[in-house]
Amino acid sequence: MRPRYQLAMSLLPVTLALLAAIPSYFFALWLEKLPGIPAATRLLDHPQGRWWLAALLAALVLQVVAGYAMGWLLNALLARWLWGWPADKVRAVFIRSELPPNWLTPAAAVLAAGRVALVAVARWERERKVGALRFILRRGVFGWGLPMFIFMYPVHTLLRGEAFLPMVALVNVLLWFGCGGMFGALHWALAQANYRSLKAGLGL
Repeated sequence: MRPRYQLAMSLLPVTLALLAAIPSYFFALWLEKLPGIPAATRLLDHPQGRWWLAALLAALVLQVVAGYAMGWLLNALLARWLWGWPADKVRAVFIRSELPPNWLTPAAAVLAAGRVALVAVARWERERKVGALRFILRRGVFGWGLPMFIFMYPVHTLLRGEAFLPMVALVNVLLWFGCGGMFGALHWALAQANYRSLKAGLGL
């Protein structure tokens, strides 16, 4: 895809994903004022601190994902009502990823002239052979959840100069690996739906 179209398409999703994290900031400020936390100490020193921390992290993940999804929905609504795209074109671009030829680089446009759907079908047929469980583990749990866990707990803890706590580590593992599993399952479901749609369009 040409850079200017990439930027235009990603601007709203990325912006809303970042803005969606703002409520978590105010949630964190509220948590700092919970009764039972001595001054200049950590949230984890509260009797229910681990659960509050888990709730904060879960809310942050859900808000960012929801903001990103809302950005794509707004892109589709703008295309439909502001730019006057027909509904078929909106579905083709935002659901089936069938981009207009002028959005593509010259090399991609040549491929899109007739073979892109066949290539996409063949690629997914190769990938889906591993099965749903292995795909979700590889792409979601280990591909997304593990890096997020490493960044959000070990790296963050080292940067703050804090001690590693087994219970906090366990909560973070469950949270980020669980979110990674949901991410992988969603990826699988959307890819399967797109695969069936492409096959139907090709008459296969």
